[in-house]
Amino acid sequence: MNNKKICTLIIILMLSPFSYLSAQQQDTWENSSEYQHKAEKKYIRNNDFLTKHFSRDLVIEKEEQLQSNLVIKNGDLFIYGKVEGDILVLSGNVFIKTGAFVDGNISAVEGKISQEEKSTVTGNQIETVRKYSIENVSYHYPNEYTYPNYYPDEHVSYVNVGPLEDEFVFRYNRVQGVFLGMNIPKRLGTRNLPIDLYGYAGYGFAEKKVRYLAGISRSFFNFRDYRFELGAEAYDLTDTRDDWFITPLENTLAAMLIHEDYQDFYRRKGFEVHASQNWTLHLKGTVAFRNDTYESLENNTDWALFGGDKKFRLNPEIEEGNMRSIYGELYLDTRNDRKLPFRGWYAKLSMETSNNSLGSNFFFNQYIFELRHYLPLSRIERLDIRLRAGSAEHELPLQKLFQMGGIGTLEGFRYKEFNGDRLLLGNFEYVISPSLFDRDFLFLDDFSFIIFSDVGSAWYTRDQEDLVAGFEQLHWNDLKSSVGIGISDWKGQVRLTLAKRTDTSRNAFDLSFRIAKPF
Repeated sequence: MNNKKICTLIIILMLSPFSYLSAQQQDTWENSSEYQHKAEKKYIRNNDFLTKHFSRDLVIEKEEQLQSNLVIKNGDLFIYGKVEGDILVLSGNVFIKTGAFVDGNISAVEGKISQEEKSTVTGNQIETVRKYSIENVSYHYPNEYTYPNYYPDEHVSYVNVGPLEDEFVFRYNRVQGVFLGMNIPKRLGTRNLPIDLYGYAGYGFAEKKVRYLAGISRSFFNFRDYRFELGAEAYDLTDTRDDWFITPLENTLAAMLIHEDYQDFYRRKGFEVHASQNWTLHLKGTVAFRNDTYESLENNTDWALFGGDKKFRLNPEIEEGNMRSIYGELYLDTRNDRKLPFRGWYAKLSMETSNNSLGSNFFFNQYIFELRHYLPLSRIERLDIRLRAGSAEHELPLQKLFQMGGIGTLEGFRYKEFNGDRLLLGNFEYVISPSLFDRDFLFLDDFSFIIFSDVGSAWYTRDQEDLVAGFEQLHWNDLKSSVGIGISDWKGQVRLTLAKRTDTSRNAFDLSFRIAKPF
């Protein structure tokens, strides 16, 4: 690892908290300030707010909006309003009522967490019981859930409720330079407010362009389990298809710090009208008509904090023109958390068709299927799996081709080393939780350990008229693979991994640092 990468890694590490301590308790929280202090260090992670302490029942009324962390000892917490910050309840229960909003984690030690419908918790919900130490022998309740990976199913958050987007937008890339904007996240409609206005607008200082998205939606019927929605959007975007490789925040840090922009961009201007139907809280179908004009974009900046004489790679050209298409998707999501899932399923089948009968300059059909499963194997083990496949009929334009290789796809290979009109990808991660040692030995209980493998490829097929052509004669030797090991924080978000491609021993290793789960 060269000095440049080491310097960058140190800077990012300085921005990433790793101070995770284990919480031990006695039979009561009275006169146990030491244990309370350890619990706060373990579960109160938001350093932007002060922490308020209470030793009684506490009610956050509907009209209240608190910006602070909360610690409640020997009392129950009832949330009707809004709390921005982390919450820790010691020997008490948490009741998240309809309409409540919590922007942070909720932890209950010796208590339960109950969440009603149409309430939102953006962070993890953690239930844990206490250790009892008698004559240096530790005992655990059989149903202990010390880490958020294993809290009971009945307290899983509603994954389709509430926005995850920030209200302030900041990005940096080689096309826009610094981009600043404001965002109004999309919300679910309610009977009192069935119409929602959402979108964002901002300015790219190097691109010298205003970009925006303005949307409106109207919800009908049962707003939780059988919601029907009609909506429309108008937009002028500096767009990318690469968010499934790397998050916008990670790409911004990479561009600013190490002179590497991992996303490719194009201009997409137009409008969309759509209809969607929820059959349950977790199952949703959408169909949309899109009228988009595509344009190529060029590099407009070459600044980075580090990198010396290094240059950004050129932003690739696309096939320009007017694309009118019909898009449809079927979406299933039972994950306990959209950002850091550790239990549940995610599946998405999407299809887009564009042809002359729609008045489009393009003619193709594209299909993408993705399946993820997060499976706890025991109290200390979890298996994460992602399978992704793509195919097409007729010739795909450049901006619709499948690409993979490197970060977020096939670790150990060059970035976007493979491309084509067919794609297969499998990602497998075996995760051992921090409680493996269970002795607070040095700092080892504060990390998770990862063993992973990636396999797949993207390629062109000769028969572009046949959807399954290119898959029938596929052999294992046609696919590329890599293996690796890693270490992450106990939530699985901040991770350092070492990958090795299996097809060669020359330049076969790749060390990467990320601040997001790859899937």
